Amino acid sequence: MARLLTEGAGLLDSEGFGRALADDAIRLSFGLERDGLRARLRTQSSTVDRAFALLRLAVNEPHFAPAPLARVRAAATAGVRQSLADAGQTAHLAFFARGFAGHAYASPAAGDLASLEAIDGADVVALHRRMLTRTGLLVAVVGAIGPEALAGLLDKAFADLPEGEAAATPPVALAGLGEREVVRLDVPNAAIVLGRPGIRLDDPDFTASQVVNHCFGGGTFTARLMREVREKRGLCYAIGSGLDAAAAACTLRVSTSVANARVGETLAVVADEVARLASDGIGPDELEAAKSAMIGAYGLNFDTSVSIAELLLTLQVQGRGRDWLDARNRRIAAITTEDAARAIGRLFGDGAMLTTIAGDPPAAADA
Repeated sequence: MARLLTEGAGLLDSEGFGRALADDAIRLSFGLERDGLRARLRTQSSTVDRAFALLRLAVNEPHFAPAPLARVRAAATAGVRQSLADAGQTAHLAFFARGFAGHAYASPAAGDLASLEAIDGADVVALHRRMLTRTGLLVAVVGAIGPEALAGLLDKAFADLPEGEAAATPPVALAGLGEREVVRLDVPNAAIVLGRPGIRLDDPDFTASQVVNHCFGGGTFTARLMREVREKRGLCYAIGSGLDAAAAACTLRVSTSVANARVGETLAVVADEVARLASDGIGPDELEAAKSAMIGAYGLNFDTSVSIAELLLTLQVQGRGRDWLDARNRRIAAITTEDAARAIGRLFGDGAMLTTIAGDPPAAADA
């Protein structure tokens, strides 16, 4: 449905809609993300009226014609088939399928072969009616336009949408801690994904958990995992961790790719680092270096109008105001070793993780 919104709308067929965008160098795209539909529109000031007129057509009068539907479905199916042989994607899909079994997050966003084959035009139309509504609509705009002019354009684009109903994804916590699942693939390097429940965005310890993650695996070459797994032992090219803060769950996730024969050694090193972090904590020097790096790098999020718009929209999705940006660096700077120790305890607990591996490691890695 998301891909088809720009494949013909109003009086323009698929080719005509694409040409209308290209003629005025307008970029309009839609994509379905884990927690909702996201649109991205870029236009010059001189073509802003035309850009919003095309946006209005796309959201209100899409064709969902059979030929574009078949083409989009074929492309999606080809992508899924390709992902079946990709170790990294396979390991992540297995992680979500086990960790969130029974929840919407367990299903791949790109679909699977069976679900894609079953989708017909009526399904797409019904989904459009349910999802494209004013309720839950969030907008972020960056550029040379005033609020009054923008308000008029937004009304033209979205006022005719139905009001709709609020739909919240039920909260869920990652399951399967302590379990290890291996998906056998004939590839030279195995992909590994490990994870635990994280600390939610609205929790007072979330900022401390960000600093802890930076030290553990989020700080690229300065992180403990990169130093121990890559630099000291040469087990991989890259390894990292991140806090995946979705609407219904927050997850601490580690990912890497290593030779099949060294999967067991890699897992042991990660486990050792988790244990060392839990027992020794983070010292003052390491903590200050992490905070300085996080504060210093934050300005890179404001380098383009696109990145600023994305950030402003993310703030709205998370229920935060723009004043959150002003206090962000102060919150990080205020994190103490005691805060970090508390976050470590909550993040890593007994150290048990859900582990998924895609590749052909020795049988011992299954245990």
